Amino acid sequence: MAMPTERVHTQPIKMVLVVAAWIAVIVYGTLSVTAQDPLWFLKRFEAHPVRVLIYHHQGKLTDLRPGQAGFEELSTAVQASLEQGVDRPSGIGFSDASLLDAYSRYVTVEVFFDPPAVLDSPYATGEPTQMLFPVTGRHSDQPLVLLGNDGKYQSNAPLLHTVEPIRRALQDLGYYTPK
Repeated sequence: MAMPTERVHTQPIKMVLVVAAWIAVIVYGTLSVTAQDPLWFLKRFEAHPVRVLIYHHQGKLTDLRPGQAGFEELSTAVQASLEQGVDRPSGIGFSDASLLDAYSRYVTVEVFFDPPAVLDSPYATGEPTQMLFPVTGRHSDQPLVLLGNDGKYQSNAPLLHTVEPIRRALQDLGYYTPK
């Protein structure tokens, strides 16, 4: 006597949902490992600068610390720019000659953090202790921020969504005049 066979019913919608969920987990996991940050998708920046250097007017240097006039405005502007988030890696790095020009010929803001800052991004940015924002000169037409540690800046600097808060603060404080 033949045994009755059970009929298997496939559930294509359930199958598609399971496959989609697995793909989402794999993509999220890959991006989290690559970025070294499980919250890479958030637009937040919580670090507070401990020192701000402004290179301006053909080689003049202004060193601002907490409590000094202009420090809070620039610190807030830096945080506002970084809170807008990272757009993408730029592929740009500064040579020693480009850094020298940024310090001596152009308007540039250099910010220091202690403890190191964490920049949420879909790719690894490390934990920089310093950041350099070119306001005029090379690559200033892009919202670029160079990330560094111990006086050395990394290549492949991130492009932010904007650095306009920094430009406005510098303009309000008299360090920068747009052309």
